[in-house]
Amino acid sequence: MFEKLQKDLADYFGVAPESITRETDFVKDLKADSLAIMELMFNLESETGKTIEDDAMETVHTVGDLVDYVESH
Repeated sequence: MFEKLQKDLADYFGVAPESITRETDFVKDLKADSLAIMELMFNLESETGKTIEDDAMETVHTVGDLVDYVESH
């Protein structure tokens, strides 16, 4: 899951895949705004078939947080 998300985020944000780690913060490191985060959530839902709750982003701040959330739900 991490490798796929890493590639998708690199493409979306126009950065090198190797610059994205589990510790990469969506807001601080990728400068993601709420619209970008919501779009990411919708894409992940359609790709994984898993529902991501609207309040998930209250606890998901890093790429690792998101990977853990998706894998556990």
